[in-house]
Amino acid sequence: MKKLFFLSLLLSFAVSLAAAQNQNDPSTAPQGQPHPHMGMGGFPGMPGIPGLGRDWWRNSEIAQQINLDESQKQQLSEIFSSHRGNLVQLRESVETDESKLRALLEQDAPQQAVILGQLGKLQADRNALETEFTVMSLAFRGVLHPDQWKQLRALARQRMMDFKMRRSEHGPSANGPLPPQQ
Repeated sequence: MKKLFFLSLLLSFAVSLAAAQNQNDPSTAPQGQPHPHMGMGGFPGMPGIPGLGRDWWRNSEIAQQINLDESQKQQLSEIFSSHRGNLVQLRESVETDESKLRALLEQDAPQQAVILGQLGKLQADRNALETEFTVMSLAFRGVLHPDQWKQLRALARQRMMDFKMRRSEHGPSANGPLPPQQ
């Protein structure tokens, strides 16, 4: 009876871990919905806007399309710089927590209390990362005029759709990161 209980417990944790790993895949977010751990549906490490590149406000094509002025570019750079350190540290914490949880789940005799404690830490760190992305994204949005924000979101959606189309045309081997935007 105890073996059956622990086996079912281990199986449920394995399913939870697999679901958590799927949450790190941007393709698993519902279309048009933000990905829960990427900030505004972006890719890992991307600040706020998906498919536009790490420093999208410096991309002359994007900046021209949404009519960014030099003052706005400078403000966006300052906002990103002020959040970058926290984002890097929080991302590292999440990755470390995920690794520790995997190791705990792979033990021959998993300890429920230890696993649940590590799971709680992982969830707290993921929440902190998402909060940092959201705060930064809101600061970005505060710099842009409403029309610029709408244009930027439309551009991001189009680029994401283009990316998904290219990925589906090339199959699973095309799951690598987007090429850097110029």
